[in-house]
Amino acid sequence: MATKPRVLDTDIFNNGETVQISEDGCIKLPLSSEQSQQALFVKTGNGYKLIPMVADIKKLYIEVTTKCNFACVTCIRSSWEEEYAHMEWETFERIMESINELPELEGVFFGGFGEPMMHPRLFDMIKQVKERGLKAEMITNGSYLTEAVINQIIDLNLDGIFVSFDSPKAEEFNEIRPGADFNNVYDNVVNLQRIKENRKTKKPDLGIEFVAMKKNFSRLPELTRLAWDLNASQVIISNLLPYHESMKDEIVYDMDDTGCMFGLDSLLFAVRARLSAMKLRTERYCKFIKDKSMSINFRGDVSPCYALMHSYKCYVYGREKQMNPCYLGNVNIKTLKEIWLERGYINFREAVEEFKFPSCTDCKSLDGCNYTEDNVMDCWGNSPSCAECLWSRRIIACP
Repeated sequence: MATKPRVLDTDIFNNGETVQISEDGCIKLPLSSEQSQQALFVKTGNGYKLIPMVADIKKLYIEVTTKCNFACVTCIRSSWEEEYAHMEWETFERIMESINELPELEGVFFGGFGEPMMHPRLFDMIKQVKERGLKAEMITNGSYLTEAVINQIIDLNLDGIFVSFDSPKAEEFNEIRPGADFNNVYDNVVNLQRIKENRKTKKPDLGIEFVAMKKNFSRLPELTRLAWDLNASQVIISNLLPYHESMKDEIVYDMDDTGCMFGLDSLLFAVRARLSAMKLRTERYCKFIKDKSMSINFRGDVSPCYALMHSYKCYVYGREKQMNPCYLGNVNIKTLKEIWLERGYINFREAVEEFKFPSCTDCKSLDGCNYTEDNVMDCWGNSPSCAECLWSRRIIACP
């Protein structure tokens, strides 16, 4: 015998109407006589909450390739066994088809764990995004920014470009980024800004990204001056998340960051750069969830964030941790809207929104706890677990 849906008298609606709740937790919101909208009715620690089931995605992170011409010691690619490949064009087309169902989408960021400019059809991808009236940004190591490429991305009206500079000194830069040539990258960025000026355009807006570690931390004031000289609009300074054992002692995020860390240079640094937190603090905040974004890897697998796109090892305060990916669907099988509105994805976003995860990193029972060996599950029963996410602590940052 079928169970009759419950009816809830609620003050959530000003008109005092009742709403029906089905057995799977979905209700019908009485928006008007012409339309209705699905929502989830969930119990929280403070009572109950209605979560509208709407395709309100605002930002897509798309990994178009896992190939790269550099071999940076800071890169996740130093600790995985996944393939190096480009996104198939058919997969990208599926993403573009899905975009038509996302009325609140604002922009696409081409990034992930590879060099986007190695994809043979990157410019076609940017064109497709811009033709849909969306903002398009990308991150690059800067090595492919020839004059022809610069003019092409200007013609495409690319909105923003972030270039990775892990040191303002050539020798140190080349050591951190094997395969790189500091002078080549620097000259390419100078040419980018010169050509923009000659063509009387401010796009693409230039950003500089820097990964801070012991070997380069003292260079931050010099980097800030370099960014100033290049007329970069923003500098993002992320801490190092070691992916290789040789880098685990290079972290610097255990210091007092409330004072003047660079003496007389501190004012310029504070004005021109966005520094990540340098110490573990209580507050946790997920940029990916708050920004209503989703990440798509080169195979079309959808993850809630960068950290859950691939399988890899990392070191959290010196402890080895195996990270497993969290795939909520694949664009070659379902649309982005369908994936976004899956119950499991909605529940995950709700858990992260309220950060219903333990704080393993500073837990008194950390020693001997095997939950911290991977992200499969934590002691509160979350799977996957975000309990040790350094992005949520604002220690690790990305555009």
